[in-house]
Amino acid sequence: MLIEFSVSNFKSIRETQTLTMAASKYFKEMENENCIDTGITGLPKLLRSAVIYGSNASGKSNLLSAIDFMNFMVRSSVKDIEEGEVLSVVPFRLDRDSKSKDSEFEIIFVEEKTRYQYGFAVNKTRVTREWLIAYPERRPQRWFDREYNQRKELDDYTFGPRFQGGRLRQEWKNATRSNALFLSVAVQFNSEQLKPVFNWFQKRLRVLNPPVPFFPGITSSVCETKEDKEKVINFLKVADLSINDISITKEKISSAGLIAADSKLPENFKKIMKVMDGVEIDRILFLHKNNETGELIPFDISNESNGTKNLFGFAGYWVKMMSNNQVLFVDEIDTSLHPLIVQSLVNLFHRSGSNAQLIFTTHDTSLLSQNIMRRDQIWFIEKGESGVSRLYSLVDFKVREREALERGYLRGRYGAIPFIKEPV
Repeated sequence: MLIEFSVSNFKSIRETQTLTMAASKYFKEMENENCIDTGITGLPKLLRSAVIYGSNASGKSNLLSAIDFMNFMVRSSVKDIEEGEVLSVVPFRLDRDSKSKDSEFEIIFVEEKTRYQYGFAVNKTRVTREWLIAYPERRPQRWFDREYNQRKELDDYTFGPRFQGGRLRQEWKNATRSNALFLSVAVQFNSEQLKPVFNWFQKRLRVLNPPVPFFPGITSSVCETKEDKEKVINFLKVADLSINDISITKEKISSAGLIAADSKLPENFKKIMKVMDGVEIDRILFLHKNNETGELIPFDISNESNGTKNLFGFAGYWVKMMSNNQVLFVDEIDTSLHPLIVQSLVNLFHRSGSNAQLIFTTHDTSLLSQNIMRRDQIWFIEKGESGVSRLYSLVDFKVREREALERGYLRGRYGAIPFIKEPV
């Protein structure tokens, strides 16, 4: 479960911006449906979902890119980044100082009934800081600190008394490249103590960014089990798509017939198609019921609407999120899903009792008027004249109990809306 995510000096984000999923103790509305009890004494309840509003180019996608970058570094810095390779981090570039400063990321979460606080700072060439604090007994234990010593041109490590590993810690240090994370290396070398932290990134955190149509591959793999396939079908029924069943079969690609059918295909394209010969792909059929005979009629996914394709593509992520208590970030969810479907899904999600969490950006303001979200679930992000993005919560405003939030937002009461200029 996600408690908090902070980022500084990344793309349009300059000063530290923090998204918190801790539920405010001052609000009691929809507490049973919209909040999760962590089971840890002293921790507040957490929000099941959060929505982020902002105009185009305000920084919504950059916020999600930041957590996506952090997830990539944890999961892939050991295997996918070579020594000396430039890191894909992008600092704030609109002032002189920020361009030369490190970008910093920190996340606080709960895994296996333990709270963790993990973060790192990086620039284009190396990791400059990395730290991990654990709270296994509700008291902070600093397990490790890593900081680049510019004078010595090496990393200084400090290990806490509760951090395990003994002599192996030296091996883990030696194996950690300048542009890789110590956490990832130690887990690769079988640090059992750090596995829950790494596993949270690998198994719990998912980011769908930037907004593109959802592709069907994830959902096809989910449908391999009868139970999960039924969950996908029930998900599609939320949108009243009249899909009674799904058939997924494997077919091998054959380039011969395709090339013969179109002799004008470029030679390079023909070569690529030949390389793909024999590769198995999924053939997805949606079965619709004939109202007169009751017969199930198959429709190839290519004959379905873009909306149906997008919903099917998103269904796999949804089922995985719900089944595995994942934290799912989705950028511009309304680009691929109809607003009424989003409302229905968020409502169902809140009532599911799952420990999963959904954080999404959108331009659809109708959610604000549907009594679906608590005030502490609503966030805004806006970019000032200096090009700096600022993230803030509706909680920062004195909002009346029955205030018309959608109308207030569209009138600019909470900021984070575009200023439309008349053409000259």
